[in-house]
Amino acid sequence: MGIAGITVGRNAPPILSNRISAMLSALKMGEPFSSFAECEMLAQLGAASHTGTASVWSTNEVIVACDAELVGANDTTEAAECIARLYSRFGRECLSRLRGAFALAIWDKLSQTMLIAVDRFAARPLSYFADEKQLVFASQPRGIFSSGAVEKNIDPQAVVDFLNFSAVPAPHSAFTHIQKLPGGCYLEWKNGIYHVGRYWDLVYSEADRSSSSALARELLERMADAVRVHSEDSDGQHLGCFLSGGTDSSSILGLLTRQQGAPVSAFSIGFSEQRFNELEYARTAANAFKAAHHIAVLTPEEVFRDIQKIASAYDEPFGNASVLPTYACLKLARQQGIEVMLAGDGGDELFGGNERYRTEQIFDLYKKIPQPLRRHVVEPLARTLPGVGVVGKARRYIAQAYKPHPERYFQWYLLQKFSPEKILSDAAVDGRDLLQVPRQHYKNAQAHSELNRLLYIDIKMTLGDNDLPKVARAAELAGVNVRFPLLDAPLADFSGRLPADLKVRRLKKRYLFKKATAGLLPEAILQKKKHGFGLPIGLWLKEHPLWRGLAEDVLLDPQTYQRGYFQRSFVEDLFRWMDADNSTYYGDLLWLFLMCELWHRQHALQEVAA
Repeated sequence: MGIAGITVGRNAPPILSNRISAMLSALKMGEPFSSFAECEMLAQLGAASHTGTASVWSTNEVIVACDAELVGANDTTEAAECIARLYSRFGRECLSRLRGAFALAIWDKLSQTMLIAVDRFAARPLSYFADEKQLVFASQPRGIFSSGAVEKNIDPQAVVDFLNFSAVPAPHSAFTHIQKLPGGCYLEWKNGIYHVGRYWDLVYSEADRSSSSALARELLERMADAVRVHSEDSDGQHLGCFLSGGTDSSSILGLLTRQQGAPVSAFSIGFSEQRFNELEYARTAANAFKAAHHIAVLTPEEVFRDIQKIASAYDEPFGNASVLPTYACLKLARQQGIEVMLAGDGGDELFGGNERYRTEQIFDLYKKIPQPLRRHVVEPLARTLPGVGVVGKARRYIAQAYKPHPERYFQWYLLQKFSPEKILSDAAVDGRDLLQVPRQHYKNAQAHSELNRLLYIDIKMTLGDNDLPKVARAAELAGVNVRFPLLDAPLADFSGRLPADLKVRRLKKRYLFKKATAGLLPEAILQKKKHGFGLPIGLWLKEHPLWRGLAEDVLLDPQTYQRGYFQRSFVEDLFRWMDADNSTYYGDLLWLFLMCELWHRQHALQEVAA
């Protein structure tokens, strides 16, 4: 599902129509399937959809292809028409006037210019190949490969990034010569000359000095408006909500219930392993809002059946294990006739909900101790006392406090926790900065506070590279549209105005968010510890015969190491450490290596990395 297109220069041969047809067919996922195409001598655009979100619109001035759900447009045809009208009036500046999720392409017939763009958070993706001869783009790389414009060659550094971040971060892709458009960005191409620019970014002015009570009221109003505009075109019978039992999904359920004036369908996933199970909180929220609550408790065998399908669905290696329960939740919703689901993604990154934000505040508290006291009393004392128990933790804490960002923020990631030389092959260890992408985000953040710089990294990487692709691709597989009200543009911009201490205050996460929703959510939800749609993947890889068997068959197979990415000795160490450890930490790391190899095999990527 999505859009695809080709543009060539004036001196190039005309585009063949079978190229765009092949690209659209490659994007097909599921049935029913319909496609639309418009073409001129120098440009050809198409849209393919099985859930009704992609379309093409043509006028005397422009051709628009879009995969979009825009606020104010009743359907995708109306969205394409709206984009065409706005472009005719405002040109490229129309992008900042669009509200909702979109990937679009506009062929300007008069100037013979192609403009492609994605929404502010890249909830709808676009990949592209561009040179002086042509621009080829598609919602997924498979569409570009089907055009014949470029060969499918893996970028070994992208595999390294995947192992480090569990996804390949934008603007890079897993393939040489193919890039991804980051959220809030566009590309303009005209006769062989092109450039990538940014039409929107989250700015952390922290300028609003209103009282916390007034800001809390405004936050709840903006949340309610976001839920309203992202649901008003859907009837209640075919509309549902994810419900994990956390504050984000519970808030969306509560606000939607108020607006609908009737029970709302909510969907939750549980596991028999109690420490991974949040159904208690999901039931609390469902009962509070009298939701029509649908629950699936997954077994290891049920989840196992979807592993190969997930590996095949993603054009790049993807290691976020929570895609499996997410997909199960969406299948459950589809079985109940749901066509549109509202998701709570974005609340953590906008309003300070992740546990590591609080951890960072603890480090900052240490830095606030007067330097002479730290240098001449605390630290010498920590060095002289026996380094066990609390003293040992204190020593590690002090050492970590002096690390700069983003090193400290990513210190538990695979290639920071362990030496890259022990994990990667000699060819993959090339002296490249393994934190290049987060380091650039940290530098680019328009923020005054350290917290907001870290939030910005998570907006780009945790959300944009990881969580949104997780939900969006799983939704395509299940045949359901997913919308993200908490990423509504006015709400996101509002979050940038907030002082940092209204996000995390005195080690309390989501300070303003919880103040805003105190009259909406049950107290048990407001006080719960964050969990999310977790998955006992490490436990299953360690103990369950099916999962353990797959891991050993794949990761102890000599074929896996012919690719030249990582070393067998380290993977064998992970198996041994996993068996000796009571936590799921090493099993979760094994999952990354397993998904990397399954991705290769599903996509017939047999070449050895150079």
